[in-house]
Amino acid sequence: MAKVTVKNDNVTFEIPDGEPILPYLWEMTSFPQGCEDGSTAMCACVILKGEGNVNPKNHQEIVTLQKAGVPNTSRNRLACLLRVMKGEIEIEY
Repeated sequence: MAKVTVKNDNVTFEIPDGEPILPYLWEMTSFPQGCEDGSTAMCACVILKGEGNVNPKNHQEIVTLQKAGVPNTSRNRLACLLRVMKGEIEIEY
């Protein structure tokens, strides 16, 4: 099980390794609803800890973040495309 901490809401929860994080964010936090497919940057978030524990960005995510003016770093992600592959992460939105 992967462990996710959301700094904004001071919430920590576990999800199965490799599962999409977005449904859990909606259930456990006040994370905003968005497109769910990487076409907007409404779900942009920053990985504060554990960036090596998530899936790599795909082309769609890089393009969407670029269009939104978000710097292309390993810490800036779209929650709708984010999966925690193992271990722990801490995010902020």
